[in-house]
Amino acid sequence: MKKLLKFLLLFVALTVTSVSVTSCDVEDGKDGKDGINGVDGQNGQDGKDGDDLTLEPTMFENKSNLKPLIAMSPQFNFVETYSLVSSSDVFQFNGADFRIGGGADGAGFLKNGDGYEYVVNFEDHFAVARLSLDEHFNITNATYLLNSSVADFARQCSGTMWEKEIHGGDKDLFLSASEAFSYDVKGIDPLVETPTPTADFGLDALGEFSWENATPLPKGTYAGKTVIIGGDDDSSDSEGQVTMYYSDAGDADLTGGKIYVLKFKQISDGADGIQDVAANTQYDESNLDFQKEYDVEFVEIVDGKNLSKSEMETACNDVFASQFMRVEDVDYQKGSDANAVNVFFAVTGRGPGRGTYNDWGTIYKLVLDASNPLRGKLTQVISGNTDTNNMDGNLADLQSPDNICVTEHYIYTQEDPNSFSRGHSAYIYQSDLNGDNSRVVMELVVRNDLAKDKSTGLSGEYGSLIDISDKVGEPDTFMLALQPHYWKNDDFAGVDGGTNSLTHPWLSNGPYLEGSQIVILKGLPR
Repeated sequence: MKKLLKFLLLFVALTVTSVSVTSCDVEDGKDGKDGINGVDGQNGQDGKDGDDLTLEPTMFENKSNLKPLIAMSPQFNFVETYSLVSSSDVFQFNGADFRIGGGADGAGFLKNGDGYEYVVNFEDHFAVARLSLDEHFNITNATYLLNSSVADFARQCSGTMWEKEIHGGDKDLFLSASEAFSYDVKGIDPLVETPTPTADFGLDALGEFSWENATPLPKGTYAGKTVIIGGDDDSSDSEGQVTMYYSDAGDADLTGGKIYVLKFKQISDGADGIQDVAANTQYDESNLDFQKEYDVEFVEIVDGKNLSKSEMETACNDVFASQFMRVEDVDYQKGSDANAVNVFFAVTGRGPGRGTYNDWGTIYKLVLDASNPLRGKLTQVISGNTDTNNMDGNLADLQSPDNICVTEHYIYTQEDPNSFSRGHSAYIYQSDLNGDNSRVVMELVVRNDLAKDKSTGLSGEYGSLIDISDKVGEPDTFMLALQPHYWKNDDFAGVDGGTNSLTHPWLSNGPYLEGSQIVILKGLPR
């Protein structure tokens, strides 16, 4: 041990000596003074203090106290997500508390001076709210434009903003569609100074259906005409229709037009071919082959604006309107007025074991004739029916497509797997405009800590996905509404300020307690 210690001391000494030798310059230390290059620095003053770090305000940050309830898939990990507002956020405007309701679904977005107006409906709070945003997306005001105390209260499902610059006329109008209790489309002024949340906003000329959405086409697509395509979310009697409101009396006539429903002119011959339909015969989705194109037409429902919901069902059967298993959302291809003749709609299906012709859901592309919107060609471009029905689908994971967003290049299909599912949380898929090359973009996050019963259930769906890129000057920017149905809280009761959401007819006359969230997506390709 002593020998080892002596060896170590000798090694350290030699090492120190070696380092000191190799670090010296031959000119240093000649006379014991600092070497030529060892002059002390001049003055030795402190450097100038740097400026304090100031973060620039931005729309791309979490504004809500709850992080985004979505998880991007690895293939879309370049997309950034930010929460704008959640039902857990409480604001005070004009001396009153404000929260967003539950079941956030249809939405529209307008530039207003230096800021913006975001209008969104809340399905089972039977309400529509307006959020005023500054240039950095801070919420500066908020109010309900419609609440559940309105006499014709109804589920407020998908909605679309009629924008005067895009769709015609001299004013903007939020079209909020109603699928249950009352069966109309409400037209609400999104910029009204003094809201009247219990007023009658019904657009009677569009007719009564189980409305999921009412989507106006751009004014330049059919010059001098008004065209609104709708989805009838129904599975009974005449089942679901694709509807059209059509007027040739100007590009913003919402009172004098006629009502039409889609009818097949051709069907499958059962041997991979196409044949003409038989007269006075009603057909449904089972009469079409996947990804085959068929001629269709829109036939008039005479005096449609004066028919009740049940009378409309009878009228649709009388004209042999073609049937779909619950038509949900409707959108059109962006990029130009000419592109808008390419209309897409989601059919949500009914679920396996129900004995219907569409179990898992489908997406259709309807190409309207460029000179006459009452004629067109129809193709089923996406189908979840890979193992059921015709077993000819192309997206095996698909479960109950509901809302859709169509950009210039893509279809974004959003799921609502609450009635039936394949065992995964709600997805959004990106596909090309032919329905091919589908990829999962994101899934809805199920946070057990937000569920009253700490459930692990996959309850939840998406509301509207809208492209706001051009209005905010940021490419590939979207707003997405989320419906995490598992998130319930007593604090969410009656947030719309009305009474019927407190005595919900489908909840044993109890209050509707679900929350919502609105998120910003940065970098989602359009």
